[in-house]
Amino acid sequence: MTPFLLVSRSAEYETRLRALLGERLSVIPGEFLTFGADSVVSRVPETPRIALLGPVLNYEETKGLVDALISKHPELGLIVVREQRSDLEDWVDELALHAVLSPAATDESTLMLLDRLAEWLVANGRASAHDFDVPLGLEIDDMPFVDLSPVAEPERASLPLEPVESVEAVDLEPEQTGWDFPPIDSGTRTEAIAVVAPKGGQGKTTIAINLATGLAEVAPNSVVLVDADLQFGDITAALALDPTGTIVDAVADGAADELVLKTTLTHHDDGFFVIASAPSPELGDSVAPRALAKLIDRLRATFRYVIVDTTPGLGEHTLVALEHVTDAVFVTNMGVPSLRAMRTEFELLTKLGLMPGNRHIVVNQTDKLSGLTTKDVENIIGAPVDVEVPRSSAVLLASNRGVPLIHDDVRDPAAKAIRSIVLRIAPEAFPKRSRIQRRRRSNEPE
Repeated sequence: MTPFLLVSRSAEYETRLRALLGERLSVIPGEFLTFGADSVVSRVPETPRIALLGPVLNYEETKGLVDALISKHPELGLIVVREQRSDLEDWVDELALHAVLSPAATDESTLMLLDRLAEWLVANGRASAHDFDVPLGLEIDDMPFVDLSPVAEPERASLPLEPVESVEAVDLEPEQTGWDFPPIDSGTRTEAIAVVAPKGGQGKTTIAINLATGLAEVAPNSVVLVDADLQFGDITAALALDPTGTIVDAVADGAADELVLKTTLTHHDDGFFVIASAPSPELGDSVAPRALAKLIDRLRATFRYVIVDTTPGLGEHTLVALEHVTDAVFVTNMGVPSLRAMRTEFELLTKLGLMPGNRHIVVNQTDKLSGLTTKDVENIIGAPVDVEVPRSSAVLLASNRGVPLIHDDVRDPAAKAIRSIVLRIAPEAFPKRSRIQRRRRSNEPE
């Protein structure tokens, strides 16, 4: 007997609930909702007693599920798993629910709510105690979070209960997640920065990672780094992250819902978020340029800073990204082919009218033995150099350890130079020793 049913798009929440309920839980992935609520209900094994819907389901999907489930299983107890938001009261008013549960509620609170709802179902003849195969130790009068006292049957048999009366009565207090999206003050101008290079191997991704790290010092949890190198992006590898979603998920139609988009973000300990690149070149090809543009615009509505690590060269995705950013950081090394390619990029972008208003030119991996001076570099690219980042072994060491350079070796000349790029974007981002001296992370060697 599997008395509990979960319909959700969150693999993380599914794993957590399986750990709590074991074999008593059956799961149907929310992706089946693409084919309609009836497709989900047809996959429901046996007769569940309590169904949890969410997280990461929108209103229309949830309503369709509620209607289809209570039509086939009229005795079913229904719980929506959803964060506290301004529209939650409308959900409670319009759907025939028994309770609303925060996805961040503690395991203890989650089990307590399930026990209380199970007790109510048994007391009202909708289930038997052995259906749940666990002792039900709570009395109905002891239920602290949701009013599940007997409710008169509605006239329509398809609806087992009237909707709960107040969202405050059913919403469980969420745990602190350790991060949140800070509100952006009215009138604050959000900024998007594209990091661009004429060829691969210029250090573009290193610059993008450290730029996100530095900006997160002044705007914690309000910085997102998008790996838009759709063929071979490696930001999550460089940061030793295990992504929960990718850019393919972030541009999908379902991600128009803010909650769905949130599940595609991976949080970094230094206070910024990452949207990982496509898991394969083939899937990267499925990301349309205009979809990338819409993603940048949507992220700017939520984050103070959006950093886009682009595909090398001036492909269609990079051009579209440059249309939707406020700044561009152009990265090259001191190789003559790369410098000439950058000059060609500048000429093309100027001709197309796509040169961002704020341009920052970074010459990376500079070396006095290269045979070129800064003046030579400027003559080749036809523009002044803003920042020179010297060649340093500390860059590779930090990358291999999965740690941003500016927090790994703050005294290294390359780290100081990269910090100056951050200061060009946010002049208030001066390093403070208390902020940048990090404890050794679990993935770092002793």
